[in-house]
Amino acid sequence: MSERLWQRLGAACGILYVVLLFGPSSTGIDSPVVIVLELISLLLFIPFLGYLWSVLRRGEGQGGWLSATFFGAGLVAITIKLGSIGPGFAAQQAGLNPQLHEALDKMNSVAFITIMLPLGVLMAAAAIVILRTRALPLWLGWLAAITAPALLVNGMFFDAEFGPAFLLFLLWTAIASGVLILRAGEPRPVEAEAQTGRAAPVG
Repeated sequence: MSERLWQRLGAACGILYVVLLFGPSSTGIDSPVVIVLELISLLLFIPFLGYLWSVLRRGEGQGGWLSATFFGAGLVAITIKLGSIGPGFAAQQAGLNPQLHEALDKMNSVAFITIMLPLGVLMAAAAIVILRTRALPLWLGWLAAITAPALLVNGMFFDAEFGPAFLLFLLWTAIASGVLILRAGEPRPVEAEAQTGRAAPVG
């Protein structure tokens, strides 16, 4: 398998994550199938996170810590969400005490809101790296800069039933995934500048 195909595979995991997470959950139907699809979407987010981290790290260069912050924040968000799947699944079981059902359902809801805090950090780190290094198009960096504070604010309201900022994050992820698919195999800005410098005539 060629290197470009591997890169496109990693980039495409972002779109698959959005489709499998948002599609079934938007129907409003609670079932084990929806939970399984949500779990698969979270697993797909991991390789997308790793691939996008490699792009940001290459743009930031050796010793850069913002791209590492991006990756770490993404792992924290996934961990929180994976931890909420158990209570969410248990809340769907028949014959539960109403108070226990409400408590389990609340745990799942609060976890959904809480993940917006590390996702806000993730978006902020991505925005800074992109705007500083142009590892991705600048407009994608500005969109991340808008999404980051929205996620951080939304993540403070634990009693919220809806997370509009999370929709912004999903939109950014889908767009970034598409951009990365199209740019797979192309030299990064730093690499392109290095190649230009080597090709320039001396004297």
